[in-house]
Amino acid sequence: MAIIGTLKTFKGGHYFKTFEGTPSGSVVDAPLPKRVIIPLRQGFGDEAALLVSVGDSVKTGQIIARSDEKISTPILSSITGRVTSIREEKHPIDGKPTLVVAIEGSGADEWQRLRLLPGNFERWGGAELGRVLYEAGVTALGKSGLPTTLHSSTVEPDKIKYLLINAVETEPYLEVSKTLLYEEFEKFVSGIKVLKAALGNIEVHVGIGYDQPQILEEIANRLEYHDWLFLHPLLPKYPQGEDEVLIKSLLNLEVPSGQLSTAIGVVVVSTPQVIAAYDAAIEGKPLVEALISIGGSAVDRPVNARVRIGTPAGELLHIFGHQAQSAIILGGPMRGTAVDETTPILRDSTALLALKRPKKRLLGGLMPGFGLDSYARIIPPILGRARKATTGLNGPESSCIQCGYCVDVCPQNLFPIWIAQAADQGQMERAQELDIFACIDCGLCSYVCPSKIPVLEQIQKGKHELREERLQE
Repeated sequence: MAIIGTLKTFKGGHYFKTFEGTPSGSVVDAPLPKRVIIPLRQGFGDEAALLVSVGDSVKTGQIIARSDEKISTPILSSITGRVTSIREEKHPIDGKPTLVVAIEGSGADEWQRLRLLPGNFERWGGAELGRVLYEAGVTALGKSGLPTTLHSSTVEPDKIKYLLINAVETEPYLEVSKTLLYEEFEKFVSGIKVLKAALGNIEVHVGIGYDQPQILEEIANRLEYHDWLFLHPLLPKYPQGEDEVLIKSLLNLEVPSGQLSTAIGVVVVSTPQVIAAYDAAIEGKPLVEALISIGGSAVDRPVNARVRIGTPAGELLHIFGHQAQSAIILGGPMRGTAVDETTPILRDSTALLALKRPKKRLLGGLMPGFGLDSYARIIPPILGRARKATTGLNGPESSCIQCGYCVDVCPQNLFPIWIAQAADQGQMERAQELDIFACIDCGLCSYVCPSKIPVLEQIQKGKHELREERLQE
């Protein structure tokens, strides 16, 4: 029978309160975009080889790029229309060059469904089921992809021992996963079975917020006779959903520094990926939509939305209303990327935020109001007073005051400021001795820093330089 474990947590982290502009309510369907921009590198894997030319007509769900011999997943058209341009642009996440395909919509929405064998998916075999998930685009999601025999990950399916499902989202504004558990519960349960069938003889561990006991109980009841399923209630502390943290909490295993979870036989997927697996294997529906939270302090009508992949960010923000001159972020506020209105939604996008820009500086000697999240240069640490993690968005950068906040919140038991200082000063050997690649880029160090030091930015810069050095060796 399904086994429900005890309440789990981890060292460090931070409990976020609800922020202004957090979405709530049901998942809504965003209008069909008139035009989409599709990068040929999305999610896990390499850039796929182009299969279309300018002027070609395409259908919704049609594969427009594919490279079965490389570690990649096919790229699909998310609307019905005509290819209007193919050009090289900077990738919105890492800034590296990649081909993008622009498609002008025809106004129709003709779907090219997946080719499914007759009968129940459980009888198809893992290889065939993997093919369906691969051609649907589902295997590109997650940090390490979903292993199949079609090179969608760095390992084969028989190397996987555990499937972890992250059904608790702890980053601010990201609410769509929690909503899906209620609105598409039947799909979620069936999607678990699809992924289990694709990966074979594995254990499946599901992590869900402890504040959703009815969901835990219902899953246990529905999968009562499946001894491969383990359910875990989790405290909603950020960054509980990160692969390295979730694996430690649920399995007490460590991901080797700088490696993927597949190195220890673990695959981690999200709630939307489970839903997408159901859509592909049961309904023959390719992954052409992203389930994202659209919100932030500068958004008039925050929503959880189903949007076509490739939709420009500005088009969505204009639909739901946002203030001019706001900061636009693709992803959550802790791990997302600053973008502009032309940036397209990707298939692994989790959120689209528009945030009011912080005040340039605070007047010395004055307490900030509740709307501000900074105490830097205002009040020194008080002995005997409990530490509180507060945001480092406002006020000027100053020298480290050795407060230790970044050490307190680090879920990887690192000394973030020491690593950042070593990287910033070019002391790369020192940075490696401090285990720079164990950093999971959660961003809490920068968030809590009262001196406004860009700790995460300096660490990321150091990791990039070290990777470049290795490539040149």
